Amino acid sequence: MKCFAHTRSGRFELRRPETETEWDCFHSIRERTLWDGLDLHATFGAYNRDHPVHSQDDNTPLVLIRNGIVTGTVSLQDMGDHGPSGHKTGPEIEVRGVAIDPACQGQGYGGVMLMLVDRYASIKGYRRAGVWSDADTVLFYARSGYIHRPADMPVRLACPVPGSIPMTKRLDLGVAQNDGSVLIAAA
Repeated sequence: MKCFAHTRSGRFELRRPETETEWDCFHSIRERTLWDGLDLHATFGAYNRDHPVHSQDDNTPLVLIRNGIVTGTVSLQDMGDHGPSGHKTGPEIEVRGVAIDPACQGQGYGGVMLMLVDRYASIKGYRRAGVWSDADTVLFYARSGYIHRPADMPVRLACPVPGSIPMTKRLDLGVAQNDGSVLIAAA
C-alpha cells in the first residue's frame, strides 16, 4: 500500500522500500540520524542492517520519498488491541524510528511523514498510534496531535531508549485530540 501527498515542496510518497537502493537509503538514513545523530551506539551497539525486527510480521518498514528521492524512514509495529479489559480502544500501531535525512531536516518533511503515517495506519484499520519521544521532539509530535500517554493506558512496548516519553494519538480524531486529554508543554 502507498500513501501520497502533494505540497509546495513536491510530491511525497510513503511505502515499503522496493529496491536494493531504497533499502540502502532506509538503513543509511536510520544509521546517520538515529545511531550517529542520537548516539545510540552506547545503548544498542553498532547499527545492524540485518536486525530481525526489519523482517518481523508485525513490523512494517517504510520510506518517505520526495520527488523520487528517499528522504525519510519510519517503521510501524502492530501492537494489537489496546485498552483495559472490557474497554478496548481498538488496534494500535507503534511508530518507531522516525528519521529524516540530515540534509532534509527542518523543511517540514517529518510532519508530512507523520501525516502520511496516520493515513496509512487509518486505512489499515488502526485506531491509535503510539510513539516514544525524547525531550527534544515532544513538541514535534504534539504538533501532529500526539499527547502524553495517560496513566490508565499502559504502554505496549518497553521503553526503547532510556528517558523516552510515551505519547499516543487517536487516529479517528485527527490532529485535534478532543478526547479530554491535555498536553502540558511550554512553547
